[in-house]
Amino acid sequence: MPASPTGHSPDVQQLVADGYAVTIDGDYIIVDNIPYVTQARVVQRGAIISPFYEKDGVTDVKGDHAVWFTGSVPYNAKGESLASAMVANTTVAVIAGRQVLCQFSYKSERPETLKDFHAKLTHYIRKLQSYAQELEHGVSASSKGNGSIAVRQQRSVFIYSNTAVARSGLDVYENKLKLPKVAIIGLGGTGSYILDALAKTPVEAIHLYDDDIVEPATAYRMPGAPTYEEAYGKLQKTNYLKDVYSRLRTGIESHPVRIDQTNVAELNDCAFVFIAIDDGPSRGLISRYLAEKSIPFIDTGIGVDKLSDEVKLLGRIRVSAVDAGKSVLVDRLPTADDREEAVYNNIQLAELNALNAMLAVIVYKQRLNFYANEESFDTLRYNISWQSILRIGESPASP
Repeated sequence: MPASPTGHSPDVQQLVADGYAVTIDGDYIIVDNIPYVTQARVVQRGAIISPFYEKDGVTDVKGDHAVWFTGSVPYNAKGESLASAMVANTTVAVIAGRQVLCQFSYKSERPETLKDFHAKLTHYIRKLQSYAQELEHGVSASSKGNGSIAVRQQRSVFIYSNTAVARSGLDVYENKLKLPKVAIIGLGGTGSYILDALAKTPVEAIHLYDDDIVEPATAYRMPGAPTYEEAYGKLQKTNYLKDVYSRLRTGIESHPVRIDQTNVAELNDCAFVFIAIDDGPSRGLISRYLAEKSIPFIDTGIGVDKLSDEVKLLGRIRVSAVDAGKSVLVDRLPTADDREEAVYNNIQLAELNALNAMLAVIVYKQRLNFYANEESFDTLRYNISWQSILRIGESPASP
């Protein structure tokens, strides 16, 4: 992420001039020391946290009126709860590294309260502070003439922020996806869609392995749209995809080679690997090596057959997850040389490639406890004619 500008926007400067203790922490802005009334009619202090959007010194509230609060549900001076008036929920969460106890969603009929961050935050400060002042005259969030600002620029692989993460308060969830190195082997239809999803997660480094080139057919089974010149330019797939996704983030490394016995050791320091190839022997080599090294991986595959009599296609998808210590599962993968049988018929369809990839990424995120996973399985199989996903097996431990 680019460094913050040296000067702050006028609305942030105004918060400091008003005497507030302000912190800009990555994608959040925080105002500390805000007095409020507890259920026991005691004045305590908390911090308001809001998603923060700023580009080139210009902020944008984006019409978002909600904020988080590190204090408990506030009350008025009479001991009446303000929950129904201004509290959206009381789910305890960690936002910007702080524990919050509730979220405010107090809409005002005055549109100027969302004009900028000064207006948005002081809208809540005045509300909370007014009740506290009924119990303690003169108590205030402001230290007149002694406002302060602290900036903590969070290190990020992204060129620009994912503002949806801050707005949803998902940074603590996203942190689970900060693996040091993930590899994608095979950047055809399925592998390129895996990259499209993985590039939007905070994994530090994504290594791409494929010795193939971009061709006109590539445009019809991968995300995005190569130009005419790119489609016919004989570009290495991994180089092309690195250039595309480096517009979004750093840490993408291109390896325009095929993984074989001579270079498979390059995967040794991977935290996770995706295999998206249709060559059985190569799959066997790579998967056995990863299992021996206790490197978790997901293997993907699609199959499309022609039903010539009906002039229809029969499609199926497989996602197999092999966790560390589950090497026995490698024996279930399709590792035979089936090129003569033409099992895949070289048919690649974007919707099947994309679905295969997205199921793989969902399973990957489940393994990292980003998504809930209530049922144990090691393989998912989808059959398009049945429109159903079959969950297979509870991963047994290796002997």
